Amino acid sequence: MKFKLWHLLLAAGLFYGCVSSDDDIAGCVEETPADQAATIDNYVAANGLTVQTTTSGLRYVINTPGMGDNAELGDTLEVSFEGFFLDGTTFGQGVFDPFEFGAVSLIPGFAEGLSLMNEGAQATLILPSAIAYGCFPPQGSSIGQNEILIFEVTMLSISP
Repeated sequence: MKFKLWHLLLAAGLFYGCVSSDDDIAGCVEETPADQAATIDNYVAANGLTVQTTTSGLRYVINTPGMGDNAELGDTLEVSFEGFFLDGTTFGQGVFDPFEFGAVSLIPGFAEGLSLMNEGAQATLILPSAIAYGCFPPQGSSIGQNEILIFEVTMLSISP
């Protein structure tokens, strides 16, 4: 099912959100990728993944290679995704109608993952909370503070 981009702003949990009050974040200390490394290592091992890791801490697997150049800022992208927690619970899924990469604020780890993909590629992205939402999950979502997020992403199209 295709969603309009503004629906994704509200429902998908990929765009920067805000919390309801300062009290919600007062006690939160943002965890680093190093803080969450053992948890992610356990997930990777339990799921038999062979991941690559970027300097930001993003871990990813290109499950199906695509063709052509990787996505770059300014390209028009169409992307499908499913986002879930380490326990397998889904928190969002859908299709981003074509959007200009870089003109829409995506969470850093998701944007970085898109830049590693070309048209037709399917990837698993594992985002430590520091490159997801950290202490600032979207208001009203099931995403918690310092939540590690997993995305299955397919790059449907790239237009320069």
